[in-house]
Parts: sequence; structure tokens; C-alpha cells
Amino acid sequence: MLLTSLSSALALAALATHASATQACSPGHYSSNGQTPCTACPAGSYQSRKSRLFVSLAVTLIKASPPESGATSCTSAQAGWYASGTGNSAQTQCGQGYYSTGGAASCTLCPAGTYCNSNTQTSPQMCQPGRYSPSAGAKQDCLQCPAGTFNNVYGATKCCSCLFWMDQVGQTHCFNCPNRGNFQQGWSPAGSTSSGQCIAAAGALSSCPQGSDGSCPSTGGAIASQHRRSPLSGEFCEKPGHKACPVWNAVGDGSTSKKMVYKYECVNIAGDIESCGGCVDDPSGGKPSPDGGRDCSAIPNVDDVACRNGTCKIMKCSKGYVLSADGANCAPAAHKRASHPHGVVPHGSRAHAHGALKAHN
Repeated sequence: MLLTSLSSALALAALATHASATQACSPGHYSSNGQTPCTACPAGSYQSRKSRLFVSLAVTLIKASPPESGATSCTSAQAGWYASGTGNSAQTQCGQGYYSTGGAASCTLCPAGTYCNSNTQTSPQMCQPGRYSPSAGAKQDCLQCPAGTFNNVYGATKCCSCLFWMDQVGQTHCFNCPNRGNFQQGWSPAGSTSSGQCIAAAGALSSCPQGSDGSCPSTGGAIASQHRRSPLSGEFCEKPGHKACPVWNAVGDGSTSKKMVYKYECVNIAGDIESCGGCVDDPSGGKPSPDGGRDCSAIPNVDDVACRNGTCKIMKCSKGYVLSADGANCAPAAHKRASHPHGVVPHGSRAHAHGALKAHN
């Protein structure tokens, strides 16, 4: 009896020693045999496996099972999930507005022109034609192009102003003006939202094309925000940085007509590319209007321009043109004269003739 008790005590001591010396890797860690020493799972991976130490005792025989092995490898985070830092025991969903392609330590913000409406998005969803997303991180479907605008490309970040008219939202085209007076097709200002804005005047275009890269018609400008100008009943605009600008229409029978203000629009003159710095009634080749505004999109020979704090900011001029000294226009690039090697002046030049005359005297 004494011998049996002594054997039991020795077995328990041996088991305790073995357990303390070799333990299974804890969650978020791994090793080649699943036991200590262990390494933390790297960023972008995780390990959630748990282990236990089993000890079974019999009346006459003590049987000690070795520690259960922990993880021998880590699991990469799924697409649409991420695992930041090291030693992760679980992965986390990206959340709306973000996506990942798998094995990610962090999720990527969905770019402009796309949206991510799932918590486990594996790739961005491109905006459909007629819709747009002006900034990164859109969580729901893309915005619909407002009335008076359109786009016909996937992944748009803006909508183009109609050169005709459109009274519906989310459109991929615009409507041509109907006959007006002696004109087979009437004319309307860019961004018109009603056929009533079509007048008997020359200058109507037969098409309103959009580039495959999303570029807008040169005279159409672009809308880069969800809301276009807000219609006003009077000449007062309460929004800071905005101004009430008149919208003109022609009234007449086709042979004679006169322009009249039929409404006002609240315009963000600090950032509106077509009314930058003030109201603009006529683009006039991008020249400042009497009110001090300027249509930046109408400045000649410009490839990239924006309205910042009420001033047209030219980022890029067309080929063969350079930014003017005042930064307000694109001027023809000056052609450099060819330099003469070693400072030799060709025979017949003014300097040569002057030297010859001096030698003669």
C-alpha cells in the first residue's frame, strides 16, 4: 500500500514537470511542433486554436497524457477581413467603405468612382453609368447624376453638364431641344433641366459626347458634388461662400426675343468651376465677367483646371502652351533659339560685321 502511494506521488510530480517544461502554443502563436517555445502570428494572419492538458488517474495505475499540441501554423485573414499587428487570435471584418483581397494587415479605402456596401467587401464595386462617387470610402450605392447632368461611363467620379437638357436624375444621355422658331433645334444653356429653357437661337450642338475616360464636353463643365445649385425665389443666398446668380431665358416668338431672369441659383462661387469668384452669364473664353466671376472650364488651351477659393487654378496646359506669369492663362510656349558652339558667331551676323568695320577703320 505504501509502495503504491509513493508511485502515485512520483507520477504526479513527473507529470507536473513535463507540463511546465512543454506547453501547447497559446492562441495567436505557433511553432513547428505546436509547443513552446512559440512565435506570434505575423500581421495579416491569426490562430484561434485552444489546447488543454489532460490528466487521468486510475485506482491502481496513473496514466498521464502529454500536453495537447497547439498550432503549427497561422491562418491568413480572409478576403474582406484583416488582422492587424502580431499575435492575433481572430480576424476582423473590414466594414463598409473598405475592402481587402486576403492576408491583409489592414483594409483599403474604396476609391472614388466605386462603393463598398458590404462589411466583408473583397473588391470595390464600380459606379454604374448615370451614377458617380466623388470621394473615396462610399458605403452605399453611388450617387445619381442630378437633373441637367449625365455620364455614360463606369467608375465615374463626376457628372457632365448637359449641353441640351435633362429633367431626370441618373441619366446616361441628354435630350435635344425641340424646334424653336426658325431653328430646327433650339438652344439651351448648359445644365438645363427643362425643355422650357430651350430658346430660338443659334449655336445648338448636334451631339453631347463624353470621352471614354469620363472627360466631359469642353463647354459642359462638370459637377463634382451631390447637389447642384439650389433654386432660389429671390436674389438672396444664405449659404456662406455662395451667391445668388441669375439664370436667364429668352422670351419671344422666334423672330424677336429678349432675355429675362426667370430664377436665381445659389452658386458656390468659391469652388464652382463654371462660376468661379462670381456669377457668369457668358463664358466669354474664360474671361472675367462684370460680376468678377470666371468660367474656368472655358479658358483656352487648358487640360486641367479647378476653382479654389474663388480663383481659377490651372494645373496643366495643353501641349505647346505654358502657364502665364500671372498663372491666369495658358500662353504659347516660346521657341528657344539654337546656341552657337564655342561662342562662334556666324559670318554675316551683326557682331561680325561690326568687327570687320572696326578693323577697316
